[in-house]
Amino acid sequence: MISTLTALLDQAYDLLATDDINQGMTEISESTQKVHQNLAPEEWSNLWQSLAFPHPVTTLIHQDPFTYHSFIKPRGYAGDAELLDYIYGLRTDPHISAIGQKVFNFTINTAAPASVRSRCKILAETIDRAAQSTTPHILSIACGHLREAKLSQAVSDRAIGRFIAFDQDPLSLELIKSELGDYGVETECGNVGGIIRGNHAYRNLDLVYASGLYDYLSQPMAVRLTRVMFEMLRSGGTLLVANFVPHKSIGYMESFMQWQLIYRSVAEVEAFSAEIEPSQIAQSRTFFDEHQNIVFLELVRA
Repeated sequence: MISTLTALLDQAYDLLATDDINQGMTEISESTQKVHQNLAPEEWSNLWQSLAFPHPVTTLIHQDPFTYHSFIKPRGYAGDAELLDYIYGLRTDPHISAIGQKVFNFTINTAAPASVRSRCKILAETIDRAAQSTTPHILSIACGHLREAKLSQAVSDRAIGRFIAFDQDPLSLELIKSELGDYGVETECGNVGGIIRGNHAYRNLDLVYASGLYDYLSQPMAVRLTRVMFEMLRSGGTLLVANFVPHKSIGYMESFMQWQLIYRSVAEVEAFSAEIEPSQIAQSRTFFDEHQNIVFLELVRA
């Protein structure tokens, strides 16, 4: 396994160094995914740390600001709002190298980023749907930069009764205030533990959702949070949560980006509702984004 991976990394380096970026990155993505699938988590981590990270190909790949931002985690955690802004095309690096730009053009269109963009559109459509029959009260948990609000016609039309953006990152909330404060979006700083403990009480909401949060939660915490979020809804209100399923970019994300998520099956996502009394659920469904990498659980309260 070690000799095979070394040979693949050497070959990818030669391709990148000679400007055959797409072929080199394709081989990197495919080889890291194959190795990831055939090793236990600890073996995979050890192999990356001892072999792939010191390899000179990493220096070339890390010229991509998207990959490097994830790797160094400037806000202290993976998947921060600035990282997602690279995916949305809202963040660039004016000092990017020619190789870095080509690697960026490749990575930003792989499986996970494509589904993140699709997820944002789904959230905006869900917000607009909530505003069709009422002036909704909405809560977004772990909202990041709340980019879906920029895509929402209801937010643009100021057709939302109350929109609360909840996140642990004050920098993200400051940006929301500056960009969306005039549209009536409120911000509140706090963490998931505080919500579960009841430190942040919301009631009679028409829509409560969390898009990128569940990828980092243990199953027991995800189940508890789902119950607490559901209890925030009025009768007829909607809960929407999302979680990545296993996909073909995991090897690259966990190696060169050091971005680990908790991937779940549809059945595990459906089990988020395990602590909710079934009679309280008027409707329940799961569905995928268009690229089939993210599964959504939608619950409507009876």
